[in-house]
Amino acid sequence: MPITSVLREFPLLVRSIACLLCALLISMNASPAYSAGYDGVLTISVAEEGSGQPLPVRMQLRKSGRPVRVRAAGAIAVDGYLVFEGSVTLELKQGNYEFSLDAGPEFQTRDGHFSLERHADDETEVLLARRVSMRGEGWWGGDLDVAQRFENMPLLMRAAGIEFVPVITAENDNGKCRQVRQSPSEQFSEISPPLFGPWAAVDNRRGSGLLFVGMQQLPQVCEASATESPLAILKAGSEMGDATIALSPFAWELPVWIASGKLEAVNIINRNALIDKTIANEKGGYPRDKKFFPGAMGNGRWSEAIYHHLLNCGLRIPPTAGSGSGSNGNPLGANRVYAYCGEQCTPAIWLEAMKAGQVMVTNGPLLRTKVEGQLPGHVFPTAVGEEREFHISLSLTFYEKAAVEYLEILQNGEVAHQIRLKDLAERQGRLPPIKFANSGWFAVRAMTGNTKNYQYATTGPYYVERNGQPRISRRSVQFFIDWLDAAKEEFADDEAILKDFAGARPFWEELLAKANDD
Repeated sequence: MPITSVLREFPLLVRSIACLLCALLISMNASPAYSAGYDGVLTISVAEEGSGQPLPVRMQLRKSGRPVRVRAAGAIAVDGYLVFEGSVTLELKQGNYEFSLDAGPEFQTRDGHFSLERHADDETEVLLARRVSMRGEGWWGGDLDVAQRFENMPLLMRAAGIEFVPVITAENDNGKCRQVRQSPSEQFSEISPPLFGPWAAVDNRRGSGLLFVGMQQLPQVCEASATESPLAILKAGSEMGDATIALSPFAWELPVWIASGKLEAVNIINRNALIDKTIANEKGGYPRDKKFFPGAMGNGRWSEAIYHHLLNCGLRIPPTAGSGSGSNGNPLGANRVYAYCGEQCTPAIWLEAMKAGQVMVTNGPLLRTKVEGQLPGHVFPTAVGEEREFHISLSLTFYEKAAVEYLEILQNGEVAHQIRLKDLAERQGRLPPIKFANSGWFAVRAMTGNTKNYQYATTGPYYVERNGQPRISRRSVQFFIDWLDAAKEEFADDEAILKDFAGARPFWEELLAKANDD
């Protein structure tokens, strides 16, 4: 009885012992003892090309184009993936299958197909080539919006190439509390990667979305009523020393949090950015104008535009990212932020680097830069009348699921240079310089050709300050004042919310008075 199992791109190893056994059974007019649940068996082993070391991976399995849900010993079935390390044995019905293997953006991804016949007992090995070692370069990946099960975290993180995850253990969703029972403490790790633990809480009331990350103590978000101001929780988290992060830039109360001086970062790639599509609305937040931000990319571009307005107001707030994994179907690390830790990292070191703006955020390519030897977040001082020219050192790694089409150098939120990859190759990887005669900021962005969502990577901003003064744009400050006016109409019948917005207005009006650029 022949056993056929054909993989388009992978070498197939057929176990000769199994073949002899099948032939013997057939000669005895007998059949293999398969249960009624499956027809045959395929074992897939995945290793790193060159070293031969077993790899943790995520696998998607499909039959006739439809997802196949399968469980296997030693593997985790979550978010439409089967996650395993090294090898997995699949018990399947006969038929034609397609699958993809993904070990995160640092590795090559592989797609293939096979045909499984009844009584098959086959195995194959797949080798994935490593493209880059981010940790080897000092960059440690994090996902700041995760609600997965604690016991699954080590394998999920290794398979995604993520080193730091503060798992959300409590979330107040408009007065309804979701709390996660903590697992034994020995399952958490804050000494060696992967670094994870019960270190996050979310206040998601009044159309907001505040994320708190802390190693010692977190605010009691579930004790707040649905109508209570989130400012009290924000203040409490800040006083505890927690990192305070906006889950999305379009949260209605973002201008209030900024005015409080307690917000430290913003998830510019957030829960709305799914792995293969976008949640194309700003539910519970300040809605975009769909004329200027249309279609599947509109929400992502709106999120980024709001963040750029913050920078144009002279505010030094780093960008971050979170996938929402465990709540929206995104796999862990779909949206990620890398912080520069160097050779060694702990949660405290990671958060310190994040707060310093030494970051890169992405839902696709891997982008690293230095300018005059400095990481993102650096402030370059200039004197009055001095013009500076900056040369950007670039490292770019492609992710097969997110092909890069071009690079952009952003200056004060506008595209100063756009470089196609062909042109970059002709320039031997050198980016054009960027010039500043006044204060401002700049960053590098890698754009993909994905049309299902806004998929890109961006460095944290570099800052240029003439005579110690940041650039403050009147147009950007007015953007947030207009936001406050829109909130007055949106919450006209809610005095408590209106009180918070009214309290924030003096901050923005004073900032407008300090504006030094259009």
